[in-house]
Amino acid sequence: MLALYLTIWLALVLFVIGETGRTRTAHGSAAPSWAWWTFTFGLALAVGHTLLSFGIVHGWAHDEAVRATAAQTEKVFGVAVGWGVYVNYLFFAVWFADVAWWRLAPRRYVRPAMSFWVLRAFYFIVIFNAAVVFAAGPRRVLGLAIVGWLTLIWSRDGGRFTAN
Repeated sequence: MLALYLTIWLALVLFVIGETGRTRTAHGSAAPSWAWWTFTFGLALAVGHTLLSFGIVHGWAHDEAVRATAAQTEKVFGVAVGWGVYVNYLFFAVWFADVAWWRLAPRRYVRPAMSFWVLRAFYFIVIFNAAVVFAAGPRRVLGLAIVGWLTLIWSRDGGRFTAN
């Protein structure tokens, strides 16, 4: 069970470290390679966490994962919906696309401002819910630190990776 928690928390920390490297880059220049590798390894750990969760917690039964997510959502919000599992899949797909774009076109990693901020909002909402809303005890404190760090680096960068 320890591996289950360590993989996702380390994945989130690596996500933010990768974002830190990317946002500290001067406009028009490529981010340092360590930032991409960190961001990518975070994704690998997040996917590993999901595979561990399916194997250890849900017995490789997708329906069980959806039911468990619905029960967890009902505890927090009073509504039993299991679509959080699908949000996680979307999160991984978006993260993977981000990793690929960054790798394939590091100097052209500029997007229209709207898509740039939509992507950040999506990342933020998913991470905030996973690391703060659905976390408990000391994990919630760690989640607040991760979200705070992400907020700080994104607010300092001012959207330098956007094209107007």
